[in-house]
Amino acid sequence: MPNHAALKRGRLSAGTLNDGVCYTHLMMRMVVIRYWGQTEPPWERANVPWILRLAVRWGVTMLAMLIAAALVTGVDVDGWRALLPAAAIFMVSRAILRPILIVLTCPLELLTLGLFTIVINALVFAFTAWFCGKVGVDFSVDGFWAALLGSLVVSCVYFLVSLVLRRGPRRRWSVMRDRDRDL
Repeated sequence: MPNHAALKRGRLSAGTLNDGVCYTHLMMRMVVIRYWGQTEPPWERANVPWILRLAVRWGVTMLAMLIAAALVTGVDVDGWRALLPAAAIFMVSRAILRPILIVLTCPLELLTLGLFTIVINALVFAFTAWFCGKVGVDFSVDGFWAALLGSLVVSCVYFLVSLVLRRGPRRRWSVMRDRDRDL
């Protein structure tokens, strides 16, 4: 809260505390921290072991790649023995290549207002298929358009799974149902 006596004398602006720190910045930081803390998925909490967090992400990646193989012609996974290493290769290549490509293509990112990220995701998906072919894993992507559609499906599955597993949306939906029931 600002010191109102000092505010009237002109010593403080409306957005500062007694020590001169901007309270709007502090409030924004508190909102972001509170939002992240309330919507953090259960597997991302600090008390969950890192191996369990990695296993959940690996499982979500395998599910996403399986759905992409089912929906997109040109994306082929030959059984679960190919799916396990393909998902691991995709996770590692996405963690390493994607940030590098985003930094290298920053002007294109700015020019397209971030839509070039879809192309970068397709390139990482195609790289995963190429690398899987080099190491003998039966995961293949036939061309750029299959990689683009496959990466879009993987991104959509990631998004939908995160909606289901985060804590915030369930509470928000239950509040909306309660409010509609009262009407």
